[in-house]
Amino acid sequence: MKIIGITGGVGAGKSCVLAALKKMCNCDIVMADDVARQIMEKGGILTAKAYELFGENAYNEDGTLNKELLSGVIYNNPSVKKQWELAVHPATNAKIKELIREADAKGRDYIFIEAALLIENNYDKICDEIWYVYADEATRRERLLTERGYSEEKIKTIFKDQLKDDEFRKHCSFVINTGGSFEDTAEQLQNKLEEYKQL
Repeated sequence: MKIIGITGGVGAGKSCVLAALKKMCNCDIVMADDVARQIMEKGGILTAKAYELFGENAYNEDGTLNKELLSGVIYNNPSVKKQWELAVHPATNAKIKELIREADAKGRDYIFIEAALLIENNYDKICDEIWYVYADEATRRERLLTERGYSEEKIKTIFKDQLKDDEFRKHCSFVINTGGSFEDTAEQLQNKLEEYKQL
């Protein structure tokens, strides 16, 4: 089974790529953000740490993290932010490794792991290779404005905080250009999967 990381900037089209891959091959798809969200819920492995760092109001009544409280505490206290990250990242990685073992046991040919911070969080140590979902900045900006309703200011901040194009390319073995039609993107993926069949 091949373990492939999927990364790229916000608005590059990672969700579309994953939806296409799901239809094209025998695979499981793991979204790192969803895994992190799941293990952060009340009763999960990070519950004790959340109470320790954020106090008795760390969780909402429905068992989800009190994000408003968390972001306020983290914003004002870099030390707490660091402690929280040091708890979240290893726990997320452990859960993803568990999902990889499950996919292998199910006889999957591939498992795709999607994370915006795949490179920054060292997922290259887990993955066999990493694919970069690319669209130019103007295309991404347009998508974020029209599809997500982001403000220009928010987009500017996001772009500033993300890895630059050359940094993504340095770590990735395959680039998927999503600037064209969905059919064009799908064809790139199909060709890549065909390559693996020839190996």
